Formats: sequence, C-alpha cells, structure tokens
Amino acid sequence: MSNELRAWHIGLPQHPAAPGREDGVVAFTAAELAAARLTTSAAVGFHEAVTAAPEPARQVAIHFPTYRSRTLIPVLTWLTAARLASPDARVTWYLDKQQGPESFRRLLEELGWQLDRERRGRTTLLSGTPPEKAELPPPRQFTARLGSREVTLAADYGVFSPEHIDDGTDLLLGIALQGPPVAAVADIGTGYGALAIGLLLNGAAESAVGTDVDCVALWLAADNARRNDARLSLLCTPEPTEAPPTPLTVCSVPTHVNRTDTEQLMAGLAARARQGRLLITFHKSMEARYTAHLERFGLAVRSHVGEAHVVLDTGVPSQRR
Repeated sequence: MSNELRAWHIGLPQHPAAPGREDGVVAFTAAELAAARLTTSAAVGFHEAVTAAPEPARQVAIHFPTYRSRTLIPVLTWLTAARLASPDARVTWYLDKQQGPESFRRLLEELGWQLDRERRGRTTLLSGTPPEKAELPPPRQFTARLGSREVTLAADYGVFSPEHIDDGTDLLLGIALQGPPVAAVADIGTGYGALAIGLLLNGAAESAVGTDVDCVALWLAADNARRNDARLSLLCTPEPTEAPPTPLTVCSVPTHVNRTDTEQLMAGLAARARQGRLLITFHKSMEARYTAHLERFGLAVRSHVGEAHVVLDTGVPSQRR
C-alpha cells in the first residue's frame, strides 16, 4: 500500500468527494475495487484491509452503502481508528437522507465518536474524530448442518441468508455430495462460504476456490474457512473464469442482478462447464430462463427439483459428448 496518502476512502462515491490520485480506497465491491485501481494510488478490498497494516492518513471519508446493515458501523469504527486514521485525523461519514443521519449520529456517538453535522442537499456529513480505542466486534453467527457436519458460520452485515442455510444451497450441497469426490471445486458467488465449506468438510473436494463481488462477504468467508479448518482460497471478481479450472463448479445464482451482469455470469459458468461438471441453483420459477441461458452455449442440462428451488446439472464433459 502507498505510504503518503492524502486520505483513505471507505467505499467509492459518485460525487465531488470522490477520491483522487493521492488517495487510497477500501472497496466494498469488485466494481469499486476495479474503478479505484484506475484512479487512486492504493486500492484494496474490505476483506484485505481488515487484515493488512495500511499507512494511516490524516483524512478518512466513509461512504456507508445504503444496502448495508448498521451492524457494520462498529466494524468501520474499528477499521478507521485502528488501521486507517492517524492520531490527528479528521473523519467524515457521508450519508444519504434515506439512511437516517440523526439516528446514525447517535449510534456513532455511543461508540465514542465526536462529530459535527453539515448538510449538503440530500447528503449529510458527520465529521470529527473517532474514539481513541475501538475493538473489532465479532459478527453474528449461527450453527447449521452441512451434510453430515455441524458448523458455526459467521453471517452478518447484510449478506444473503444471514440466519440459516438457504434451501437452494442445501439442495445443491446434497446433490453434489452424491457424486464422486474431486480434487478441487469452484464456488462462484460464494457469499460467506457455506457451500464451499460444506463440500470440503464432507470430503467432496480436497480444496476449494470461492469468488464473489462482495468484499464483506469474502471477509466472512475467510473467517468461516479458518474457523472450520477448510482449504478455501478467495477471489474478488465478477468473472467466473478468473478462478482456476476445476472438475466441479457450483453456484447459487443471484437473481437480483441486472441483465448485463446475469449474461456475464452465465457465459462464465458455461465456459467452466466445458472444464467439468456444473451445478447451479435458484428458485424453480426461473428454471426456463436459466436453462435457456445454458442451452444457448450448447450445453445439455438436467434438473433436480426441490420444494422451492431447482438445481441444473450439466454432468461431466465426457458424458456430454
């Protein structure tokens, strides 16, 4: 990381407070990370920043995402106080009107922040100094059964399915465990790592690589892998083919993304299906849509239908010839 940064930005805004060449960025997403690498001197994912030792700066700007749970506030307080801010730093939180800046301010002051308030249109700036000391709070956890193993998983801060293993993941895991073990598996869109960890702990794969576009989810996945002694490496990328080739690829398809991102994801998954077996899951109401995506790339698929979800299975390449 760069030594003499003017400021650190947590998150990447699209307004005049956006970072410049002399700034560093801690990105929440793969898109933010890619953009920051083009315009700033230091850019790291959130999952990297929490374990690194960056050079502190005299300014820190925090652009809190509207989609994030407020349970992330104490984590950002710790990251700022312990990692990013120099002793004399001035820190500014940038908040949209819909985020409830006044209640946000009360939460921060309870954590020891000393803040002034300024309003600029829809944006409220809370500026001041962080607490001298801050602890990194543990994320919320739950215990669940993955195959034959009971595991404890950290899942917090607005990630998908934070209190239980969703039905699609459970269905896909069960189908994958019926197949022969493989040397390695790729979990595309791994989230907090439940599917990859379940495959590893049940002996379905010797190692795993997980990809995701959410840096906070990747931080949780790394924590879960360490806790459960699972050999899971992680990549922050929207492109499935950036993971190394594996004989098995699994994916719980995110159905809330836009058309362009969906097409990129499905093209990448289809490319991986030419290397090995592909298993993907989603709500069964969307079976026709995602079947058509894979068939467009010349893949034959069969369905495993659950109560509310379905798994599409391409089989192994040798069986498709």
